[in-house]
Amino acid sequence: MEMRTAFASVVAVLLVAATAPVVRANATVIILNNDGVNEGFNDPAPRLPVGGNPGTTLGQQRLNAFQFAADRWAATLDSPVPIVVQASFDPLTCTASGATLGAAGTTFIVRDFPQAGLAPGPVGPNLWHAMALADKRAGGDLGPGLPDIAARFNSNLNGNPACLGGRGWYLGFDANHGSDFDLVTVLLHELGHGMGFQQFANVSDGGRPQNFNDVFNVHIFDNTTHKT
Repeated sequence: MEMRTAFASVVAVLLVAATAPVVRANATVIILNNDGVNEGFNDPAPRLPVGGNPGTTLGQQRLNAFQFAADRWAATLDSPVPIVVQASFDPLTCTASGATLGAAGTTFIVRDFPQAGLAPGPVGPNLWHAMALADKRAGGDLGPGLPDIAARFNSNLNGNPACLGGRGWYLGFDANHGSDFDLVTVLLHELGHGMGFQQFANVSDGGRPQNFNDVFNVHIFDNTTHKT
């Protein structure tokens, strides 16, 4: 079995704190709080509950939103292996005209693991898999003690007029976000990348890790060349 790091920010020394896992019928998704004291998920700034989010501090509401989105994925997926998401809020780029909202992706990519598939083609051997997908197909944890997904979101989206004119994160669960960014919606999208909706070829030159394809990009169709 071969494993490689795929999400650079994950080289972290293991993790600061964790919420309890929430078990659903099909999968378990655990959010690991990787923020420091008084920042990110630990920000003590008082907040009134909003849109079904019962948190009373900014940090609690952020963490609740993460877990709410994680639970939505857990109810959809089928995996016997807990999916661990290392998460943080950090002051990412934000100007009056543009910002990085956040990102999530697999921490490692794996190929040639047990049960990777022996048939030729898209399910065959030598295809890189995102960690959570590989664990599911293997039926066991291929990276014990390591997170499967890393997620970073922008703490600068906080009403500061210098950051997109004061737009911020809406932390409720009811999508009533107005002109703000709905954190749950963005999380559902980004966590999807970490679950396996992610390819690992270099988009500028087509280079692939160790010249092997991945299980996602073998399904991609190029509308220009009319090739997969």
